Amino acid sequence: MSVIRKAGPISTAEQVVALLLDRADHEDIVSVKATMKEARDAAPYLLESDEEPTEVVVTVATVRGLFVAFDSRE
Repeated sequence: MSVIRKAGPISTAEQVVALLLDRADHEDIVSVKATMKEARDAAPYLLESDEEPTEVVVTVATVRGLFVAFDSRE
């Protein structure tokens, strides 16, 4: 399992989220809140609002067979 400290020259939220979700196993539960925090920490220069990366988390997680916990409002 790799841990991303800082993302290099990645231009989109989708690329950052994809890198973060690479370490998840099939059928794991992915927290939207935790993934968003990790994405912002790894790539603080992202210009997208929170809604756009949330959509990316859902899309990428679904394609990879992961479950999504919608806990961003907690």
